[in-house]
Amino acid sequence: MKIRPIEPHDFAIVARLENQNWTLKSTPLIINSSAEKIMKKILKGTRYLLAEENGKILGVLDYGPRHKSEFGAHVLTFGIMTIQEARGKGIATQLIQHLIREARAENYEKITINAMSSNPEALHLYDRLGFILEGQLRKEFYIDGTYVDSLIYAYYL
Repeated sequence: MKIRPIEPHDFAIVARLENQNWTLKSTPLIINSSAEKIMKKILKGTRYLLAEENGKILGVLDYGPRHKSEFGAHVLTFGIMTIQEARGKGIATQLIQHLIREARAENYEKITINAMSSNPEALHLYDRLGFILEGQLRKEFYIDGTYVDSLIYAYYL
């Protein structure tokens, strides 16, 4: 498996994968991704890393500054998604470890991610990789008849 930056020919494929694999268990948004939306995000500074094996994209990590203010320029945030059949195989771990290396090389000091309490697999992953829980917004979302907490995890570089 290799990790590489996104390329223009990937935009439509990544959009399709996002639409298929982001669920209300992992995000409080209904995803309606498109190649055009990905291109606009990239033009605004979002970067993408893709995990690929034998020409097939198995995971996507997008990242960028958490804050628009220059006073928060030392903090990155990210989102991560793996396709269903690749889950539990270390793809997300490798993508996050790659991000950590890039963030260190670019002199960032902190990486954050917002996670949902309804996604215990992701929470376990962040804990295992050394992220710490910095914040909890209780009952932040009401999805399918259940309240879900929003959790803020951080990794200090």
